[in-house]
Amino acid sequence: MLADPRNLPHRAQIRLGAEVLDLLVSPIYDADQTYLGPMVTWSVVTEQVRIEREMARVMSMMENAPINVMFADRDLKLQYLNPASTRTLKKLEEYLPVKADQMLGQTIDIFHKNPDHQRRLLGDPSNLPRTAHIRVGPETLDLLVSPIFDAKKDYLGAMVTWSVITDRLNVENRTREVAEALAAASEELTASSQQMGSNAGETAAQANVVSAASEEVSRNVQTVATGAEEMTASIREIAKNANEAAKVATTAVRVAETTNQTVSKLGESSAEIGKVIKVITSIAQQTNLLALNATIEAARAGEAGKGFAVVANEVKELAKETAKATEDIGQKIDAIQTDTKGAVEAIGQIGSIINQINDISNTIASAVEEQTATTNEIGRNITEAAKGSAEIAQNITTVAQTARSTADGSAEALRASAELARMAADLQALVARDK
Repeated sequence: MLADPRNLPHRAQIRLGAEVLDLLVSPIYDADQTYLGPMVTWSVVTEQVRIEREMARVMSMMENAPINVMFADRDLKLQYLNPASTRTLKKLEEYLPVKADQMLGQTIDIFHKNPDHQRRLLGDPSNLPRTAHIRVGPETLDLLVSPIFDAKKDYLGAMVTWSVITDRLNVENRTREVAEALAAASEELTASSQQMGSNAGETAAQANVVSAASEEVSRNVQTVATGAEEMTASIREIAKNANEAAKVATTAVRVAETTNQTVSKLGESSAEIGKVIKVITSIAQQTNLLALNATIEAARAGEAGKGFAVVANEVKELAKETAKATEDIGQKIDAIQTDTKGAVEAIGQIGSIINQINDISNTIASAVEEQTATTNEIGRNITEAAKGSAEIAQNITTVAQTARSTADGSAEALRASAELARMAADLQALVARDK
């Protein structure tokens, strides 16, 4: 290769131990332009090669980096955009004054309405690094501006790494709103859970009291029901006795009426006998008078009238005895009539009393029947009340169990709300940290 000057000049790098030598092979000619041979100039470029390789590696990383990178010189002209920047800018072209492919050589003024402020900041590297958010159309860009220096620490320009964070901000805002709403809901849930727990406790306590009271009512109703059954049995016995008394009184009324009729007939018969006795008395008196007249006539007749006088005297004595016996019978008949009249009056009073007893017995029987019906109705109502009180006790027991379950649920909700509040706080802290 070196024998032919057409291959020259030729540059090459060779390694010599740890060093790298940069060789430049040039042709040497005489005055007649005859090729005399190669001339080699060289230098040690180990550090330069290292730097170049490092720069190549960095550039390769930047070219293939998924983040957007741009570099602007001290005049704020864009000197470098990595492919990621170009691709992202293409999505924003409708909001920019130039196309993405035409960005190189443009100043950063195209991104700002009032670029003077940015020029003052970026003109002094002491203001860097710096972060900022800028709006491009509806999109928000997040910028990190860092100073770039050369080996002599001279300020070369600003490197900007950036990203479109519109969606992230929307998510952050929404997350913040959700976290705040979550925290507020957690507080309300805590308050509601505490109130629910308190109410459940009160409900359980009241339910226990009502349950005990309903059990007591149930026992009392059972006692009353038993008493009502006993009262019903007693009333049935009273009704039976009242009916028997009514029957007896009715029979007594009939017997008294019959006796009264008989005694009345006896009085009537006694009155008739009295009339006959009066007739007999009258006849005896007349007979006695005739006997007296006969005696007088016999006395006038003398001896011939003695026998007739004896007979007349006997007749007179017989008339006297008859009159006396008739008087005795009349007195006895009068006594019978008086006693009969008293008996009739007494029997009438007895009949009236028995009628009153009969009426009272009938009234008692009727009242007992009504009371029996009422007592039976009371018994049925008490039975229904007993069933109702048992159902109430059962329902109250269920309510108490539900209240206890509600209290347990409210305690669980309280624990959940505390966990929810902790998660909301963590979420708010995470959102704040990511800003």
